[in-house]
Amino acid sequence: MADTDVIKRAVPDPAAWFSLLALVLLGTRFVQGFIFWGGASRRLLYNFREVDGADVAVKLDFDSVGFVANKLTHALPGTLWIQGPLEATLNYPDLIVASVWLWTIAELVVGLALILGLATRLAALICIGLNVSLMLIFGWMGSTCLDEWTMAVSGLAMSSAVFLAGGGAWSVDNLIGRNQWAQRHPWTAWVFSGPVPLAQLKTLALVLAAVAVVFTVGSYQILFGAVVSPQHARVSFHNHSIALSDVTLADDGTVSFKAYVDAGPDTGAAYVIAARLVDASGSTVAEWDGTTLAALPTTAISNVYPYVWASHFKTEKIGISGQTGARATITLPPPQGSSTGTARRLVLEAINGATWEGNLAGTP
Repeated sequence: MADTDVIKRAVPDPAAWFSLLALVLLGTRFVQGFIFWGGASRRLLYNFREVDGADVAVKLDFDSVGFVANKLTHALPGTLWIQGPLEATLNYPDLIVASVWLWTIAELVVGLALILGLATRLAALICIGLNVSLMLIFGWMGSTCLDEWTMAVSGLAMSSAVFLAGGGAWSVDNLIGRNQWAQRHPWTAWVFSGPVPLAQLKTLALVLAAVAVVFTVGSYQILFGAVVSPQHARVSFHNHSIALSDVTLADDGTVSFKAYVDAGPDTGAAYVIAARLVDASGSTVAEWDGTTLAALPTTAISNVYPYVWASHFKTEKIGISGQTGARATITLPPPQGSSTGTARRLVLEAINGATWEGNLAGTP
């Protein structure tokens, strides 16, 4: 019988495997890092205006219409589960500014860390948290390709992969890993990069994969349906809607109500060209046309968020308008020559023919 050569397979070096895995994900790491670095750098470095002879970053200037927190008021109607804390934050200017700066610094640091491969695993872990936050606040927004939802789920999956792989040879972590201090402390591999116990890595990979699947499918079902229910939007990003509440009718005919633009694209506004009171049969008993609404004094519209950058209700050439997320108490003057005694509901009419209704307080 001929001798059989026995070829023993070489056991791969874990460090070599992690280095290869990190190299495969080098582009992913850079792209995820650049997304966050780009978001921060646009505010810090590339958009300025002159104020009192000094250059001020527009997106970080609380007194500018371009202040980045305007996105928060636009996002309020569709925010998942944290609407209360977000609304509370928007009531305190100092807290708003602190939150904006904290988010900006987090984006900048995490973005640069991923681009350079510095504390890669820690940065990727923080990145996962940032993407979850983006989903909770902005996931419902995006009129064409579910833009914000797509960014959040993709970002979470990318960050999870980078967390598992680490930075590899093309990273600052690789230089740190050669240091004797790092070699004496195995925990540094979880903060920076390098081989980690394969059994723990396998478990983590399965856990993060499960998280990504649940995060993706679950958020899609909650926001858009089309998984275990017909397709629907939890909050429409295509059509504006105005919720009316606390509608009151004074003895002199003055009407006061709270209005909230609780749906629709943030790139436009809901335009109201007429308001009327109707009786139980739906017949109009009093009316305010677009000219009357446009002539409302500034004191007749009290916006909840008075900041120059926030979503507002305001008068237009004809009628009034409200951006997505705008909240206000609006007061209409007594109608001319009309009896309002039989009024039951207030109806607002939009420029596109849509109507929004609210019952008068104390009526069924």
